[in-house]
Amino acid sequence: MPWPPRVGEPLPRAKDAWYERVELEWILGAEGHGTEWGRVFHVSAEDAQRIWDRVAQAVLAAPVTGSRGEGITASYGVLIDVTINGRLAPVLTAWHYADEGAAPRLVTAYPKPYTRRNGDYG
Repeated sequence: MPWPPRVGEPLPRAKDAWYERVELEWILGAEGHGTEWGRVFHVSAEDAQRIWDRVAQAVLAAPVTGSRGEGITASYGVLIDVTINGRLAPVLTAWHYADEGAAPRLVTAYPKPYTRRNGDYG
């Protein structure tokens, strides 16, 4: 895969994607996006491994939808479709690379339920 990650192409080294436990706990907690995860998928922080498994699988082929920053400070957005507990919703994820050869690390993830305001999930 070419560097840097490009909009419309999958994340380089997506098969090696990883997360920091403390960050995933924040994402799924009350201070993070836990309310959204609970409302959309009926899950909690106790479901962290199942959620990660779905995110890691979905990001393999999903294209980068945007980027913020440059170089090692950049993060890359990837919109994925996730199914948990029989419920399907788009999930916006953000990824960071420590350097050009690194695997992507999950920065944040939150469900984007359909509304008239964000109907295109953009």
